[in-house]
Amino acid sequence: MNGLTHEYKALSGETYRGTVEVQNNSDKDQYVKIYQKDYFFFHTGEILYNDPGSSERSNANWITLSNNYTKLAAGEKLSIQYEVTVPNSDSLIGSYWSLIMIEGVNDIDTNNITGGISIQSVMRYAVQIITNINESGLRKLEFINVSLLNEDSTKFLQVDIKNTGERFMSPVLKLELFDSIGNSAGIFEAVKRKVYPGTSTRSRVIIDDVPPGLYQALLIADNGDEYVFGLNLSLEIEDD
Repeated sequence: MNGLTHEYKALSGETYRGTVEVQNNSDKDQYVKIYQKDYFFFHTGEILYNDPGSSERSNANWITLSNNYTKLAAGEKLSIQYEVTVPNSDSLIGSYWSLIMIEGVNDIDTNNITGGISIQSVMRYAVQIITNINESGLRKLEFINVSLLNEDSTKFLQVDIKNTGERFMSPVLKLELFDSIGNSAGIFEAVKRKVYPGTSTRSRVIIDDVPPGLYQALLIADNGDEYVFGLNLSLEIEDD
């Protein structure tokens, strides 16, 4: 596949096109269905795959797919075309998104059913289609919870972030610790995570190998541009 995130910048009233590349890597024919879902998630781990177009910031109804159901021969590649027509409206601001779902459909082998229920695994991929309305939209992140934890002898800062703005962001969390005389005791990073308006994420900043003590800390969510959000902390790291 050609990536699970397709991000575009567009103007109101504009139409743009893209493709989702898929390949059947098995040694037999595979039926594939293509459909849409809205997508929302929270730092608690809850993920919502709602009906397309039901979310306030969904762009699902703007998208037209070239295929909804197809058959791929063994080893065959397919380009699924999609067209996004942005409504001509001055009220559009910030980011809009939804999912194109690619799901394999298995034939039921009645010869192997001897009674009861037959369970088969299904491969499913979700491609995120993001439409940013030009440069519009407030960029704002909020630190909603920060906790210093120790699990299985691993020390980490658990950070929950919510996007309270109007624009899709993908910040990197960076934590710098300072000892009692102000010297840096290290810079630590978490894995970059996407966060859409109204959604929230949970990240872990691993801080193993830091000596016990009281530290002043600067926690930063860096979006890789001019949008950087920070929080000052005092952290007491205890011995295991």
